[in-house]
Amino acid sequence: MTSGFIYPEVISEILAVCSGHIAGSVSADAMQRSIQRGETAIVAVEENDIRRFLTDIEGQLELIKFTVDDDKQFSETQKIASQVITWFGQRESRGGGYSS
Repeated sequence: MTSGFIYPEVISEILAVCSGHIAGSVSADAMQRSIQRGETAIVAVEENDIRRFLTDIEGQLELIKFTVDDDKQFSETQKIASQVITWFGQRESRGGGYSS
């Protein structure tokens, strides 16, 4: 799925971590760290929308950590992980990965 992106290895890692979180094998903190690494690594102008998206997602994860009851955090962060996977799929199908 990531062949149309400038940073396919970064996108692949984020998608794998998000899938792992949905499956329950990756913590929300590990997912957040992966997204933060993606924010840092993605610097190409052609993919500035990805960086903005990841920054927004990282903020949502941070908000969940501090505003959602502990017993509900996992289900909320799973929703975020699903959102990330869906967004990347839609973005790649929109323009082969290179759209802003």
